[in-house]
Amino acid sequence: MKKKQSWYLLTLLLMFLVSSIAVAGETKLEMYLWNRYTYEKDETNTFSLERGYFRINQKFSSDISGRFNLDFFSSDKDTDVHGVGVKLKYAYLDFKNLIPIPESKLTFGLLKNYFGSIYDWSYVVMEKAPSDKYKFISSTDYGISLYGYIPNGMGEYAVAVTNGEGYKKAGDNVNTSPAYLANLRFIPISGITIGGSYYTKKKGTDKTDYSAYAAVGRLAFGPLDIQFEFLSKEDDGTVGQGFMIMPIVKLTDKFELVARYDNWEPNTDEDNDKQTLIVGGINYFMRRAKGKPVVMLQVNYENTSYEDSSKDSKDKFIAQLRWEFSTKL
Repeated sequence: MKKKQSWYLLTLLLMFLVSSIAVAGETKLEMYLWNRYTYEKDETNTFSLERGYFRINQKFSSDISGRFNLDFFSSDKDTDVHGVGVKLKYAYLDFKNLIPIPESKLTFGLLKNYFGSIYDWSYVVMEKAPSDKYKFISSTDYGISLYGYIPNGMGEYAVAVTNGEGYKKAGDNVNTSPAYLANLRFIPISGITIGGSYYTKKKGTDKTDYSAYAAVGRLAFGPLDIQFEFLSKEDDGTVGQGFMIMPIVKLTDKFELVARYDNWEPNTDEDNDKQTLIVGGINYFMRRAKGKPVVMLQVNYENTSYEDSSKDSKDKFIAQLRWEFSTKL
């Protein structure tokens, strides 16, 4: 079944590539690769291709554009794939000026979930965004969204209706009840960002209630950039809560010091349920193009500890080369 799915995705890719070249407009091909080494005592000592994005951006006109994105990986804990696996990550069309709202666009297809920090998470550290790591919401989903900018550079907003099952499920695994999402980011002055998100759906075949909230903040002045996020979700009566603080210090144009602290409690009604994540590391930009890193070395140390004394803490060392390239047809 996995092989059939991979061939199906590759066939879609070839069809999209041929059709994009055949139509008028501008086609851009992009590739993102993450070569990673991970060491965790008595658990992991391995090299992997953690992620490989192949992306086609097609501009049909000034008002219509599209994106098609395949996600390649050499290992994935959520599947039984060995070797190379393929997932469809993005497949959407953007329409500007389709409705009379300035600086807005309607998006249809497999699109971003505009929740918390997940939709613009740039992997300053190698760990996932908190809402992704702690299973609040998938990073992408099938649906429709309205996204726009607040006038005078004061922020952005988004509302969406999606399947509520993410991008890994299809067919009879998709929920029959849609999910609803709202997101707002506000920039009162340059360097300060605050915002929040709300997400709700009926979950599973039993249609149990699920809702999630996120509050985000950011302070960016000079070489210092501090990002905050608070998360809360209620899944069929079980409440989980947590927060993240992530400071970044830019030492030079090539070096960054990064750190992250998470505090997460899966069930607030349970004792000894908390866990913490501490990350420290460096980012070294080996090559930039137009202000954007194209070859980058990341080194992170991670420690996960548990309030429950019966669980041992985990230490992990990760080194990664991130590289990317693009071309226009």
